[in-house]
Amino acid sequence: MKKDVIGFGALNLDLIYKVEDEELIKQFQTGESFISEERFNRLKKILAERGKLEIKSGGGSAANTVYALARMGFQTGYIGKLGKDEEGEFLLQSLNPVDTSRVVFGERSGTCIILVHRGDRLILVLPNSNNTLTYDEIDLHYAQETKFLHLTSFVGDLPFEAQKKLVKEMPSGAYRLSFDPGRCYAKKGLKSLLPIIEKSYIMFVNEDEVKLLTGKDYKEGSHELLTYGPKIIACKRAKKGSYVATKDEEYLIPADETVKVVDPTGAGDVYAAGFLAGLLLDLSVGKCASLANTLAEISITGYGREKYPNKAILEETITAIKA
Repeated sequence: MKKDVIGFGALNLDLIYKVEDEELIKQFQTGESFISEERFNRLKKILAERGKLEIKSGGGSAANTVYALARMGFQTGYIGKLGKDEEGEFLLQSLNPVDTSRVVFGERSGTCIILVHRGDRLILVLPNSNNTLTYDEIDLHYAQETKFLHLTSFVGDLPFEAQKKLVKEMPSGAYRLSFDPGRCYAKKGLKSLLPIIEKSYIMFVNEDEVKLLTGKDYKEGSHELLTYGPKIIACKRAKKGSYVATKDEEYLIPADETVKVVDPTGAGDVYAAGFLAGLLLDLSVGKCASLANTLAEISITGYGREKYPNKAILEETITAIKA
């Protein structure tokens, strides 16, 4: 039986710290989301004294999205790479009930330190085995057995090339491709991403990523991205809501300013889960956008995956947006 969504992206153990020391944030705010093992270990020592570990959680953009969908009752799976270590075991357990039978193993699992400061966050990644995933390690038959294949970023070149080759080799109509490049991939530039963008049915971006890829603002840039192949561009605008464009329609969905932000980590991933849920349930594009916005806002009221929506919340939200 086909899965509803299979995710393919980096898998990380998220260590989420609440930090009050603004100078500490500035010290590690280099503009890059990945750091060396030396700096990573130094930061952990500093945080033992100057931060508060709020939660240890499964993470990774695609992993968050398919986990959120699984909680809402959809059949999901995953393609990725973990280490044969305690972190890897924790990550597999944290993804339950997502099908992880096609996850492969290397030496050490990816780890991510997330610093939360007054509702904002700084993410620092040590990729480890994520960077060693190759095309030959992917079960190609499994990758076809889904309604949507949802791709997100890796730090390393090997898995990025594996994703591009997978998309190229897949027969037309095998699935609908969903692509959330993140800043990591957006920095590679439009030309580098075109092999995936051209095959995408829906593309999730934020304002900064639209600017990096097109040099234009979120509205003009979203419409330019539509010309390369996607049917839907969903632009996540954080505290300002979202903007969704198709060839014939556009929707500007405002954020609920009354929502108290505890941890925005993964909000964009839950947004993607909400939108894909709407598409799987044959909702209109406008209602998909409203559903995605609301579910993402619910997710930021707790740390990590604590407040990810379940099936009951999905059904309540759909009823509300249809009213």
